Amino acid sequence: MKIRKVTTYPLSLSLERPQVTSQGAYNRVSICLVRIDTDDGLCGIGECLARFGPGAYARLIDDLLAPALIDRDPHAVKEIWDDLRSKLNGRSGGILFEAIAGIDIALWDIRAKALGVPMHRLLGGIQRRRVPVYASSIMVGEDVPAAVSRIRDLGFDKIKIKVGDTVSVESARIAELRANAGPECELMVDANYIYDEHEALQLAETAFEHCVRWLEEPINPENRDGYRRLAARSRIALAAGESEFTAHDIADLITSGAIGYVQPDVTRHGGVTECWRTITLADIFGVRFAPHVGFSGAVCAAAGLHLAAAAPNTYALECMVTPSAFRETIALDPVGLCHQVENGTVEVPQGPGLGIEIDWPQVERLRADR
Repeated sequence: MKIRKVTTYPLSLSLERPQVTSQGAYNRVSICLVRIDTDDGLCGIGECLARFGPGAYARLIDDLLAPALIDRDPHAVKEIWDDLRSKLNGRSGGILFEAIAGIDIALWDIRAKALGVPMHRLLGGIQRRRVPVYASSIMVGEDVPAAVSRIRDLGFDKIKIKVGDTVSVESARIAELRANAGPECELMVDANYIYDEHEALQLAETAFEHCVRWLEEPINPENRDGYRRLAARSRIALAAGESEFTAHDIADLITSGAIGYVQPDVTRHGGVTECWRTITLADIFGVRFAPHVGFSGAVCAAAGLHLAAAAPNTYALECMVTPSAFRETIALDPVGLCHQVENGTVEVPQGPGLGIEIDWPQVERLRADR
């Protein structure tokens, strides 16, 4: 089997409800899909995070990476990954690694389809047929009681809240969240790195008082020493990883004990190949795995589900509660969606590969380069 064709689909859409984080309000989001076809008729689908400028990702893949794939064996995922990584002569990160992620996911999809098995079987089997999920997210400034009522009605028993105002304002919102969610509901807090170390520690104290499971990205991801200092003083675990591109990038936070939960996004973190390395490292050091999905699409959700199904250290998969055509309409059989939650879990796809089928006419309608 050989790779015959690589096709990119830069997509963009306006959200029905803006997503408000500490970094701003997002009214429009983007992704880039990657389709790889083989000479025996198989096709694999991947996704690049491509938050902004999806056409740039398509151009990079079309001009630089796709030519290096033609006539290659799609089963040689690590060899291909290393070859594509060598296209950058420097430190890992940025658009190249998100582009590699899309290609890598598509190759894993092909490999599993060739064997007629779901992708998690290639990762060593399945630890669970239903994966715990958490609702993401109650946005900055959003009415907490109304949001909790809506989310609990969807079947979630884990809820994440975004924070970004002053520590006093957000401390009050965390208290309000606990009061409305009840004592049995798991809570998480996500700061999107808006605070300094002192503010983050103050917020962590409030979070501890209200039995919050983790404080996510409290400070700038480049402030590694700050993470270690904060972890040593915080009485709740820190979570991070969505801003990292490789296992090497995140290794210091894992091995130092700075984080208790690692959150790579498979569409940014080098795809399935690199995510699995990070998951394995995290498991060795007793760090739980909680895959990030964010504003990404159905391919990201499906790949994250397979990783979470196979990983021994899975805590829960992020499940977005804001409607998005990227998750709900580009796949004919979407996965990891709010309406599929039962007792705080979603079912793992059991079809070959990722277990989803793409609605190509809908993809064409969402193309950013039409």
